Amino acid sequence: MIQLQFENLITIEELSTKLDMNPSTLYRKIREEKFPKGIKIDGKRYFKPIEIKEHYNQMGIEVDITKKSEPSFM
Repeated sequence: MIQLQFENLITIEELSTKLDMNPSTLYRKIREEKFPKGIKIDGKRYFKPIEIKEHYNQMGIEVDITKKSEPSFM
Protein backbone atom coordinates (compact mmCIF):
# COMPACT_ATOMS: atom_id res chain seq x y z
CA MET A 1 0.00 0.00 0.00
CA ILE A 2 1.35 3.42 -0.96
CA GLN A 3 0.62 6.39 1.28
CA LEU A 4 0.81 9.88 -0.11
CA GLN A 5 1.13 12.95 2.02
CA PHE A 6 0.23 16.29 0.51
CA GLU A 7 1.57 19.56 1.83
CA ASN A 8 -0.25 22.84 1.58
CA LEU A 9 1.48 25.33 -0.68
CA ILE A 10 1.10 29.08 -0.58
CA THR A 11 1.46 31.44 -3.54
CA ILE A 12 3.84 34.37 -3.55
CA GLU A 13 0.83 36.71 -3.52
CA GLU A 14 -0.58 35.06 -0.38
CA LEU A 15 2.87 35.02 1.21
CA SER A 16 3.49 38.70 0.48
CA THR A 17 0.16 39.56 2.12
CA LYS A 18 0.92 37.50 5.22
CA LEU A 19 4.42 38.97 5.53
CA ASP A 20 3.24 42.49 4.63
CA MET A 21 5.93 42.61 1.97
CA ASN A 22 5.67 43.56 -1.70
CA PRO A 23 5.94 40.56 -4.09
CA SER A 24 8.74 42.34 -5.98
CA THR A 25 10.71 42.54 -2.71
CA LEU A 26 10.28 38.80 -2.24
CA TYR A 27 11.45 38.13 -5.81
CA ARG A 28 14.50 40.34 -5.21
CA LYS A 29 15.35 38.48 -2.00
CA ILE A 30 15.01 35.17 -3.87
CA ARG A 31 17.40 36.39 -6.59
CA GLU A 32 19.86 37.51 -3.91
CA GLU A 33 19.51 34.06 -2.26
CA LYS A 34 18.25 35.68 0.94
CA PHE A 35 14.87 33.92 0.86
CA PRO A 36 13.72 30.35 0.09
CA LYS A 37 13.10 29.85 -3.64
CA GLY A 38 10.00 27.74 -3.25
CA ILE A 39 8.95 25.71 -6.27
CA LYS A 40 7.56 26.62 -9.66
CA ILE A 41 4.52 24.85 -11.04
CA ASP A 42 3.26 25.91 -14.45
CA GLY A 43 5.24 29.16 -14.18
CA LYS A 44 3.77 30.13 -10.82
CA ARG A 45 5.89 30.15 -7.64
CA TYR A 46 4.66 28.33 -4.53
CA PHE A 47 6.12 27.98 -1.05
CA LYS A 48 5.91 25.40 1.70
CA PRO A 49 4.83 27.25 4.85
CA ILE A 50 7.20 25.13 6.96
CA GLU A 51 10.20 26.31 4.90
CA ILE A 52 9.25 29.94 5.40
CA LYS A 53 8.76 29.37 9.13
CA GLU A 54 12.19 27.68 9.37
CA HIS A 55 13.81 30.53 7.42
CA TYR A 56 12.53 33.11 9.91
CA ASN A 57 13.19 30.88 12.94
CA GLN A 58 16.88 30.79 11.96
CA MET A 59 16.88 34.56 12.39
CA GLY A 60 15.10 34.31 15.75
CA ILE A 61 11.78 35.53 14.35
CA GLU A 62 8.56 33.61 14.99
CA VAL A 63 6.04 33.65 12.13
CA ASP A 64 2.81 31.80 11.48
CA ILE A 65 2.34 31.15 7.78
CA THR A 66 -0.72 28.98 7.33
CA LYS A 67 -2.98 28.60 4.37
CA LYS A 68 -6.70 28.65 4.91
CA SER A 69 -8.17 25.18 4.60
CA GLU A 70 -9.89 24.45 1.36
CA PRO A 71 -13.30 22.84 1.74
CA SER A 72 -13.13 19.17 0.85
CA PHE A 73 -15.88 17.52 -1.08
CA MET A 74 -16.24 13.77 -0.77
